[in-house]
Amino acid sequence: MGIHASDVYFETQASALQSVYNEIDAADHYEIIFPDRVWTEHVAYGSFVKYSLPLRVKYTGNLAKKCLHIILYRLESGRYELTHYKS
Repeated sequence: MGIHASDVYFETQASALQSVYNEIDAADHYEIIFPDRVWTEHVAYGSFVKYSLPLRVKYTGNLAKKCLHIILYRLESGRYELTHYKS
């Protein structure tokens, strides 16, 4: 057990969030419960947003005891730095 973390740079906010969705959906037994505001919230240059999103177990449909934590930082260059982990 442990924390799996991933840091990656992206050109757009949508591509960063989509990569998290794809990674969790393909590799794990969890489904992310994404509120609509996550996809549309603006991140100003030089600032970040944090999300703690509930996960649902795919096989049972029950909420997992873990959450997905996402930190999305917008660099001054306009690119996005993504960090996410489950705990």
